[in-house]
Amino acid sequence: MSFRLKLEVLAFSIFIAIASSICAQTANKSGPKYDPTKEIKIKGTVTEVKEFVGGTEPTLLIVKAGDKTTTVRLAPAEFLKEIDCWIKAGDQVEVVGAKAPDSAQDEILAREVIFGNNTMVLRDSKGVPVWEVWKPTKSGG
Repeated sequence: MSFRLKLEVLAFSIFIAIASSICAQTANKSGPKYDPTKEIKIKGTVTEVKEFVGGTEPTLLIVKAGDKTTTVRLAPAEFLKEIDCWIKAGDQVEVVGAKAPDSAQDEILAREVIFGNNTMVLRDSKGVPVWEVWKPTKSGG
């Protein structure tokens, strides 16, 4: 094999490796896949709000409904601040969502959360996160 052919094969291999890595990162950008055919609705009281600042990790609600506790994945904290989400412990919520795949615990990926007179839509009817197209506003001046 000529040196040029070896170089082309090496360059192609590197390209494939980089493309695969980018595809994997894009696929995981919005977390686990939402399955609209497995939607459920829960009503309960928020016992805890877990916020992960500065990353793409979603804010979590711990919701108690009767004797069952469920973790509800919302959206990244920065997105929730942008849409003025102010859910706090003690709030009554109604969540429409789908069970998170491969989750060992009761965990729901929220599509819609109703609290008070407010409805927060986090995913479209197919389960695509609305924050995927979100562009943060620039603050300051």
